[in-house]
Parts: sequence; C-alpha cells; structure tokens
Amino acid sequence: MYARLLATLCLLPVSTFFAQADSAVPTGATLEVYVKGQESSTPDVLSAMNRELGSLMQPAGFRVVWRGVSDPPSSAGAEHLLMVELRGVCTAQFLSMASTPLSSPLPLASSSVADGKVLPFSWVDCTALNRFLAPVVSTPSQAEQDGLYGRSMARLLAHELYHILAQTDDHAPTGIAKARFSTADLLADHFDFEIFALNKLRPPAPVASSAGSDDTSAGGR
Repeated sequence: MYARLLATLCLLPVSTFFAQADSAVPTGATLEVYVKGQESSTPDVLSAMNRELGSLMQPAGFRVVWRGVSDPPSSAGAEHLLMVELRGVCTAQFLSMASTPLSSPLPLASSSVADGKVLPFSWVDCTALNRFLAPVVSTPSQAEQDGLYGRSMARLLAHELYHILAQTDDHAPTGIAKARFSTADLLADHFDFEIFALNKLRPPAPVASSAGSDDTSAGGR
C-alpha cells in the first residue's frame, strides 16, 4: 500500500491509505535522508533539492542531513532516518518531454505504508515529474531548468515527509501539505508549509502554569 502523490493534468491529487497516529517530533530534530539513485542526477539538481528541502523543513524544527545509501550513519546519531529513492533520470529534460505530457494519473512520489503506519521509505518518479512540468517551463537555460526541477523534487519529498513525520492523513487547505498540487505550485518562487501543517509537525507548546492567578482576581472595588 502507498500514500501517493499523483499528477492528473495540472493537479496532483494525494490518495492516502493510512490512519492518523499520535506522533510528535521534537523541535531541533535531526532528519537524516539517505538518497538512492542520486548518480542519475546532477550536482545542480541535487543542490537545488537539498537547499529547498532544508528551507521547507526548518520552520517545523528539523535539520536535514543528506547521505548516500553507502554512507555510514552520523556519529552523533539522528532522531529520524528516511530512505528516498530517485527513480529514472533525475535531471531536467523538458524539451524532450514536452511532446509527451501526462494525460492520465501517474504517481510522482509515494511512501510505503504497512499496518496503518506510514513508513520512512519514499520515492520520486523523475520521468513523470519531467512530463508534468515540461509543457509549462519556458526558460532556455539548462542551469535554470535544473534548479526548478530540483526544487520541485524537494516539494514532493516535503509533502511525503509531512505524512511520515506527523503520521497523519490530514491535509492543509494550502501549502505543501494540501491535497492537490498544480504546476504553478511546484514552479513558484515560494511554496511552503502553512500553519496547519507546521502545528502537526511541531511538538505541542507547554501549558503555562496558572498558579497564583486567583490571588488578585477577586480584588478591586
């Protein structure tokens, strides 16, 4: 079973198959992301993906550390380990893909689910992402295309991480955690988590003590 981020023409409906669980992530948690298939990408794409995901997860209290599948775990340890598989050739190929846009629902990204729990194993379909974005990207610069492509990959992954880390099938009305993405969402200069999703990812704020408040509340004339 999977929690899939799908592309349907200009929208990406998210089909969820998992139940909500009580799970909170401590502020400042380290998130180690092991990437399989990064050799099929380029430094420009990976750099854009790394920057964007780090920027998206920081307001929720996460520090993202990227690793290859053969790298050893960090000596300091990490609160959360995730595996991400990049499938296909993960570089911007908009010119060659423009003639074959997506015409039926295909998953762009997905996470494994077992016994109602979203597992920390996700993947991105790089070919489907190219076909989804190709009809609307007009910049001729390969460097700019790779930057847009890598940033889009990070936004897909951030949506998956929201479901994995918060263990929820809830969606927000807007932002990274909303149920449907458009090409404009993936290509916009800014596309972030909104407060609904951030509250799901952040631990609950401590309740301030009210001791002594009754000492003065009944006074006055």
